[in-house]
Formats: sequence, C-alpha cells, structure tokens
Amino acid sequence: MAAPGLAAMIMDATRGNAQALELLANMAEQMTGAGGDMARLGGIMRRLVEGERNPEILTKGMSAQGESLVLGLLEELGKLETH
Repeated sequence: MAAPGLAAMIMDATRGNAQALELLANMAEQMTGAGGDMARLGGIMRRLVEGERNPEILTKGMSAQGESLVLGLLEELGKLETH
C-alpha cells in the first residue's frame, strides 16, 4: 500500500515540487532513525529522486521484505514515468 503514495511523492519531487521534496526529506530522516530496512529505504530516497532505478543497487543489504517494498516502489515509479 505504501508504494503508490511514495512513488507519487518521488515523482512530484523529481519534477521540481519543493513541498514533495521537503516531505520526502522529513520522511527519510524519520526512516533513518527507525533502523533496519526502513533506514535503508530512507537512505535511498535521494537516489530515487535523482532517477536511480537499478534494483540491485537500491536493495543492497535489505531483507526480502525490504526488497519487496523497493521493487513495488520501482514498479509504481515505472508506471508513473510512462505517463
């Protein structure tokens, strides 16, 4: 459920929406403090906004559950980028 909302915010930030970028930065900071896969996800937010889409790079060090979330996020980003 989180992937579509995150993907939309990432796309908005990629397109120059300062409010979306600020919201993502705040989320990333909170995620980083949570530890585990959430920290790793928080750590890749900037890469996602900058256009990184390689799942091997983005999921490095994540558990299967974290990888699944990132892959879902990449799938949603792919859908948004084609529109």
